[in-house]
Amino acid sequence: AQLGALGPMGAMGCKCSYEEEKAEDSMLAAPRTSDDQVLALRDGAGAAGANQDFKQSVAAVRQKQKAEPSRTFKYAISKVGNDEKLGFDVRHIHGKLEVVQVFAGGAIERTNKDAEGRTPKGEQLLMGDIIERVNGNEGDDNQMVVECRGKRGLAF
Repeated sequence: AQLGALGPMGAMGCKCSYEEEKAEDSMLAAPRTSDDQVLALRDGAGAAGANQDFKQSVAAVRQKQKAEPSRTFKYAISKVGNDEKLGFDVRHIHGKLEVVQVFAGGAIERTNKDAEGRTPKGEQLLMGDIIERVNGNEGDDNQMVVECRGKRGLAF
């Protein structure tokens, strides 16, 4: 996975969900990083304030990405069972996958917590990271999704 922006993306890419069932209250906060995304509110109340908060969150993520140098790292993950979900959403961008959200209770959150507890700390897969390869599949974002859904052991 590579942390950082891919450059001008325009309206390229589409959102892809690894979660067949959307987690509502168990999601970790992870604002999208694209201006063309729309903030959806459950009840429609407070849209102006929530939209402003959303824009500030996006701006903060982009600022952080600009400040940090781009880096590449390997990330290995093993699902505990065939039914365990990875627990993240991605966006397809130029044959790669951008992490849009990480959900609570998934294999990625568990692996990230394990990495946080190590000394020295291990790598974590976070919002904004770009997945360039999954189990050796590179340049074909759809095939990478197939790997993520069908395999218990994954190497990004």
